[in-house]
Amino acid sequence: MRLILAISSLFLLSSCVVRHLEVTPVAVSGDAPIEVRSPVKAHLVDGSTIVFPDGITVADNVVRGNGQRYDLTLQNSVSVTEIPIDEIVAMESYQTPVNVGATAVGSVGTTVGVTAAAVLGIMLVFGSCPTVYSLEADSAVLEAELFSYSIAPAFQMRDIDRLGIPATTSGYFDLEVRNEMLETHYIDHLEVLEVVHGPDQKAYPDKKGRPLVAGNLISPTVAIDQAGRNVLDAVSEADGVAWSATEERLATVTEDDFLNHLDFEFNVPNNSGDVALVLRLRNSLLNTVLLYDVMLQEQSFSALDWMGQDLSRLRNKIETGLWYRKHMGLTISVWDNGRYRKVKRIGDQGPIAWSERAVSLPGSGDGSLKVRFSFVADNWRFDRVALALDSERGNYRTISVGSSATSDGDRPDIVGYLARADEEYLITRPGESVSLRFNVGEELDGTARSFFLASEGYYIEWMRSAWLSQEHRKQFDPGTDALLRALNLYAQKRDNMREQFDAIKIETR
Repeated sequence: MRLILAISSLFLLSSCVVRHLEVTPVAVSGDAPIEVRSPVKAHLVDGSTIVFPDGITVADNVVRGNGQRYDLTLQNSVSVTEIPIDEIVAMESYQTPVNVGATAVGSVGTTVGVTAAAVLGIMLVFGSCPTVYSLEADSAVLEAELFSYSIAPAFQMRDIDRLGIPATTSGYFDLEVRNEMLETHYIDHLEVLEVVHGPDQKAYPDKKGRPLVAGNLISPTVAIDQAGRNVLDAVSEADGVAWSATEERLATVTEDDFLNHLDFEFNVPNNSGDVALVLRLRNSLLNTVLLYDVMLQEQSFSALDWMGQDLSRLRNKIETGLWYRKHMGLTISVWDNGRYRKVKRIGDQGPIAWSERAVSLPGSGDGSLKVRFSFVADNWRFDRVALALDSERGNYRTISVGSSATSDGDRPDIVGYLARADEEYLITRPGESVSLRFNVGEELDGTARSFFLASEGYYIEWMRSAWLSQEHRKQFDPGTDALLRALNLYAQKRDNMREQFDAIKIETR
């Protein structure tokens, strides 16, 4: 049972930017070369890509291996055996699925090369996950980030996000899936879930993606953070003005004290039945620092084997899953018999798009419901916290992709690749996007609809050149020390990090 729980907890690694697994380090001592056993791709300054299917060795600032160098067109290639490190802007480990599927751009059935736009911005971009935008009247609205925990094939898992698309009178709507990051995306399945409900209701996914239909929402009467601040204004409306921790809190974290908490109180009818919290939230960029600065950069070249091989090892999954479950995510407790009692936990949602979730809670017998959120310091942003008194389970129908297009024109083949989770992937590279149309039909009189987007797939992070060093690096150890290093680095970067994150993305086509 402990093993099952450990493995299950991995699926709560839902922050877009968190990957934690034990790694067997690359042995580097003296002048010994670094060996990377995994297949890797080296993306170069001129936009070309070298594929090393048998791995590489690194010594004297030169990467060596049996490689094939492709130009930007993906049409021409030559054999190479070495490349200076200073000509490399990023590297990625890769795996070739049994059924590769379709690429979003280009006619060659392999994923090599990167667009010129990606190369120009390659040193500036950070962040992870496929991003999804709704398209209306020539404007794009960020809706969701997909399968944010699936950082290797072994981590592929169904992910469900609520879409903010209003009622449609045309009978269809369009979504655009973009690769705005330095990653390769492998998208196995996409479909829309339609939930029909009353005109004064909305549907939200719970922690397992099941629809919870709620009517009138009430705001808390009390909202106080750990610093004693009244934060009602920050959490009462879905307006983008969200709660964040104080600088003093980040400056005082220790091994024994690294958590934040927020306390809420709601007025509810006496002897109320089960109720539901409705949350609009996303993660801060703490997990970005944890992944990039602590996990990847500290491991350097050995991180290529970590992503390429070590992530699939059962022991690593178990140990890191237990560590992650203990420290990350959001713990929800309710006041019961003079103390807070833990009742629910949700995993990280990612730092890019706001996520709307519903969490069912037991009712209160005295007209007041007190709720506490506990989490690693400043790991969350809360835009709205509300309570639904009349929630109920809903049903949904699935709607497959109706048609698809890329910058090259209509692509009916992509519809088939996304129709089911069958390991036939749509593969996108930095700077690429795919437009999808869903035929949802007309709304019935006297009803309304909410839409969720269900997805499956995984993505492979690229190692930036700044992270690649021949210095000996220690393996990542999933413990409190790593978390504290991330918190300290994050405290130094927090003020300007979000603005950079929102402003710098790879332009898609």
